[in-house]
Amino acid sequence: MERPRKNPSSTASPHQAAAVPKATPAAPHSSASSAPAKTAPLTSRPKSAQPAGSSGTSRAQTDKPVRSTSARRAGQSSSHSRALPACDSGQGDTKGSCGAAKSPSATSGGEPCTKSTKVSEGVSPCRGRRQFSCSRSNTTAQGKASKFPCLLTTKDVVKVERETRGQRDNPKWYEWRENRITASVAPRIANSKFVNGKSSEVPQSYLKAVVSSGSRVQTPAMSWGIRNEKRAVQAYEALQSRRVGRPVKVEECGLFIHPEKEWLAASPDGIVREADTGKLLGLLEVKCPYKHRDKTVKEACKDKTFCLEVDGESYSLKRNHPYYTQVQCQLATTGFDRADFVVHTNKDTVIISVEFDAGFWGRTEPKLEKFYMEAVIPHLEEKSNAVWAKEE
Repeated sequence: MERPRKNPSSTASPHQAAAVPKATPAAPHSSASSAPAKTAPLTSRPKSAQPAGSSGTSRAQTDKPVRSTSARRAGQSSSHSRALPACDSGQGDTKGSCGAAKSPSATSGGEPCTKSTKVSEGVSPCRGRRQFSCSRSNTTAQGKASKFPCLLTTKDVVKVERETRGQRDNPKWYEWRENRITASVAPRIANSKFVNGKSSEVPQSYLKAVVSSGSRVQTPAMSWGIRNEKRAVQAYEALQSRRVGRPVKVEECGLFIHPEKEWLAASPDGIVREADTGKLLGLLEVKCPYKHRDKTVKEACKDKTFCLEVDGESYSLKRNHPYYTQVQCQLATTGFDRADFVVHTNKDTVIISVEFDAGFWGRTEPKLEKFYMEAVIPHLEEKSNAVWAKEE
């Protein structure tokens, strides 16, 4: 099987990750500790928008606009690999727009609004502030030197994100997901017995989820989530705009491929911007739980398997829930420092601000890399050798 050739005038082949069966990706450096994710205060349905910075009761103060700090500067030392956040050099003030919120909060709304800010054509990602070498050589956790050739240029990564917008409705989205560990399957892999040293048997269902382009079969729960995602985004835009005192909008996005670890990818539900300035605020991940579709979020929290929990007057995303791992993978891949995690039902909408957790990701990424090196690559090698054997 011939390695895909890259035409300088076009994006590389969608099956890049399968083109290097004899190579192994570099393992991340040791992880750095990070402060645990903060819980998000629960508020009642606001009757009207409050001006930014206005004073009031202690509960009203939790609805003050979240001020973002600047994103990590290009070249800043880190114990793990992260991409730089998507940014649009031609729209608004993007300096510091991808920063982490110092005071994350959850906002609960009642019936979702029917009006919303019009979603624009989408975010234009750029990573020009940091150059990624295509000839990286690192040392694995086992002390063995390994190289993972960079087959995609920075421009390719940007182009892939743009060409895969529409996600499930776009055939290219399925093509580029193939042979990559995506944020949606990352939680299952990270918690598998194989990567945690409890079994030498590769979980075939997880392997299939990585090496295939993804199933288009929808369960009732998946169908419900897809049908209600747009409504949830509209509810989020209205609720968040009211909470921060200025309009925000959600832009669609495609598949983000990690510029340094091309076997890792993520497809957030959107990119959040300030509507007036175009300033980037973070990622958006939406969940519409089918099981609890006719409950309030507080009622749903009585279910021990639910993704959120009530802590006093606060909601928080459980750190041991698969959705937490999914969001952290999205942040690590895209380079953003924060994301708004939205839970939407027929009766309620809640926004949880989730910050990038360096310590958590430093412990999780090596597990994903182990799966890729010890399960995916051997599978691709075997598949490649079988093709060559037939040709001979």
